[in-house]
Amino acid sequence: MLMPGRFGRRLALGEKGLSYTEVLMSLALVSIGVLGFSLNTVSVIRGNQRSADYTVAANLAQDKMEQLKAQPALPDFDNCPAAGERGIAATGAPGGAYDRCWAVKNSIVGSGLKEVVVIVSWKESEIRSVRLSTLVAVE
Repeated sequence: MLMPGRFGRRLALGEKGLSYTEVLMSLALVSIGVLGFSLNTVSVIRGNQRSADYTVAANLAQDKMEQLKAQPALPDFDNCPAAGERGIAATGAPGGAYDRCWAVKNSIVGSGLKEVVVIVSWKESEIRSVRLSTLVAVE
């Protein structure tokens, strides 16, 4: 005697559970879903690291920019890209992955202005950098 099943098919009396094929198909579908999520998670982690690197670089550049702007006199100076601070950490201390250089020169916008440029670079899969520039009035 056949009875209507829960999922719209007819089951023979005494038939219980799922077949081996149904279990394998379910496992395959779950595995594909988990694999998709794990690949997405890896790209999110990489994106977060890249964002953190850009934030640290911007902060290092801003710190040096503030130091230079606080000086009473700004003589023309250029140590980019050959010199500057090499291998600095997020705090500005030695032992990190960031390189920082800066340049000060007369501005082409007008007399009495100096252009200050700070560049912070680091290496991921390729060399990346953040560049900040501003104009400072000098007397």
